[in-house]
Amino acid sequence: KEEEEKEDRAAESLMNKLIRSNLVENTNQVEVLQRDPTSPLYSVRSFEELHLKPQLLQGVYAMGFNRPSKIQENALPMMLAEPPQNLIAQSQSGTGKTAAFVLAMLSQVEPDHRHPQCLCLSPTYELALQTGKVIEQMGRFYPALKLAYAVRGNKLERGQKIGEQIVIGTPGTVLDWCSKLKFIDPKKIRVFVLDEADVMICLL
Repeated sequence: KEEEEKEDRAAESLMNKLIRSNLVENTNQVEVLQRDPTSPLYSVRSFEELHLKPQLLQGVYAMGFNRPSKIQENALPMMLAEPPQNLIAQSQSGTGKTAAFVLAMLSQVEPDHRHPQCLCLSPTYELALQTGKVIEQMGRFYPALKLAYAVRGNKLERGQKIGEQIVIGTPGTVLDWCSKLKFIDPKKIRVFVLDEADVMICLL
């Protein structure tokens, strides 16, 4: 029964994302808590203010995003800062969290470097595939950008090199790829994302 409840929570999280796949306008205020209160804090009202690479900005608009959502206004400047900052974001489904961390990954990746640079953990196989679609859509104007799925059924030979710059997968398979099979060098990861971290904690 406990296993069924865990699966239900993961399925419910995925269903919420599928139902609210289009970004909704949220008029609620976003509360920002900083570890360092003296650190400068600012928000943006347009994607141009983020000084994105032209290919990435083109991908954002091609997906139908006209301006940042409430959570993106505050989160993106922090995630795109130099040096990048760690961030914990909590918001309801459909408010733009996935697009925000995908944009952050794509902004940090170097397409010409053929090794994993960004790693995203998802609680379920289905959610990993869904997030991968967002990455592919937003990064469509990066011809050299490749995505690998560290999920069940994707078997690689021991010693095989991964040339994809972004890896998205479920915890068990990602752990194998990093520790047992050595497909991923964690030292070379520039962006690490825990998607639906609360769901993964419940699955422990």
